[in-house]
Amino acid sequence: MSTVKPTVWMAALAGISLASDAWADNTQAEIRRLQQQLDALKAQIDSPASTSGFPSMPLAFFGKVSVDAIYDDKDAGFDELLIPSTIPGGDTHQQQFNLNAKNSQLGFRVGESEGPHMVFAADLFGSLDSYELRIRDFYFQHGALRAGYGFTALLDGKAWPLTLDAQGPNSAIFARQTGVRWQTDHWSVALEDPNSEIQDPANQSSAVGRRPDIIATWTQDFTFGHVKAGIVNREIGVEFANGNQQFTTATGGVLSGALSLTDTLRLLASGSYGEGMAHYYNDLSGFGDSSMDGYVFADGLQPLVSQGGYLAGEWQALEDWTLAMVAGQVVVESDAALPAAAMRRSRYGTLTAVYQHTPRLSYGAEVSYGLRDRQDGDRSEAPRVQLNLTYRFHHESH
Repeated sequence: MSTVKPTVWMAALAGISLASDAWADNTQAEIRRLQQQLDALKAQIDSPASTSGFPSMPLAFFGKVSVDAIYDDKDAGFDELLIPSTIPGGDTHQQQFNLNAKNSQLGFRVGESEGPHMVFAADLFGSLDSYELRIRDFYFQHGALRAGYGFTALLDGKAWPLTLDAQGPNSAIFARQTGVRWQTDHWSVALEDPNSEIQDPANQSSAVGRRPDIIATWTQDFTFGHVKAGIVNREIGVEFANGNQQFTTATGGVLSGALSLTDTLRLLASGSYGEGMAHYYNDLSGFGDSSMDGYVFADGLQPLVSQGGYLAGEWQALEDWTLAMVAGQVVVESDAALPAAAMRRSRYGTLTAVYQHTPRLSYGAEVSYGLRDRQDGDRSEAPRVQLNLTYRFHHESH
C-alpha cells in the first residue's frame, strides 16, 4: 500500500507538469502570433502606402523673399519692372519711388528630381496694381518627357544674365506657355501653345491658331561653357468679323551661350532673328508691347520680322561680390503702313553689384536704362536705380 501511493502521486505530478509545459508552449506561440500581427501593422503604418492609397513621396519647398527699392527719374511705364517697349512717349520727368516685394517666390516639388516629379512655383506679379499670385511653373516631368505650363523650350537658362530687375534683358528669348517636350542632354523637341499676337488697325479681327508652335533645340556643353541653338516654326492667323480666317507661316531661330574666360569672369550672349517670333522676346510679350507677331495690312495678314540680342558679363570680383553688366536690343521691321506709335527699337542696359552676405541672404544695387524708338522716330528713355534684399530658402522632406 505504501508503495502504490507514491507512484500515483508521481504520475499525477508528471501529468500536471506536461499540461503546464503544453500551456506554456501555447502561450508562447500566441504571444509570437500577436507580435507578428503588431509588427505587420506597424510596417503597414510606416510603409509608403498611406490609408488614402497614395504612396508618400519626397516633398521639397523652395523660394525667396525679395524686397526692391526703386527710384525713377522719368516715367518708366511700370514701377516694378523695366520694360523698354512700354516707356511712354515724350520727355517725361515724373520722379517716382517704389518699395515692393513682388519678385518673392514660393514653390514646391513632389517626387525626386531624378525621377517622376511635379513642380509648382508662383510669384506676386499676377497684377501690376496689387499683390496677386502669378503661376511661373506647373508641370510634370518623367525622364525625357515634360508636360505642363512653364518656360518655353527655346529659353537658355544657363545664358540668362544677372540683373536685379525682375524682367531681365529686353532681347532675351522668354515666354511662359503650355507645352509638351521631349528633352535629352543635347536635343529637345517641343509642341507649345501658339498664342500669337497680331495687330489689326481696323480692329476687325482677332488672333487664332490651328496648330501648336513646333520647336527644336540643340545644346552642347564644353569645359569652358556651352552653346545652344533653337528654331521655331509657327502658324499665326486671324479671324475676321465675318468669320473668315487667314493664316501664314513664320520661322525664327536663336543662338545663345556662355563662355568662362577665367574662374571668375564669364561672358553670356544671345542672338535671334525671324518672322512672327516677337511673342518670344521678353520685351514684346507678357506685360510688354505685344501684338507684334504680325500685322493685318491692306492686302492681308503678314508676319513681322524682328531681331534682337544681348551681351552680358559677370565678374566675381571677390569671394562674396559679383559685378555684372548687360546690353541688349530688339528691332522690329520698319514699314510706313505700321502705326506711327508702334515700336521700332528698344534698348536695355544694367550695371549690377551683388554682395552674398550668407549662402541664403544677399544685398544688391543696380543702375539700369531703357530706351524706346517708335516707328515715326520719336524716342523716349528711362533711367532707374534699384536696391534689393533677397533671402532664399530650400527644404526637403522624405
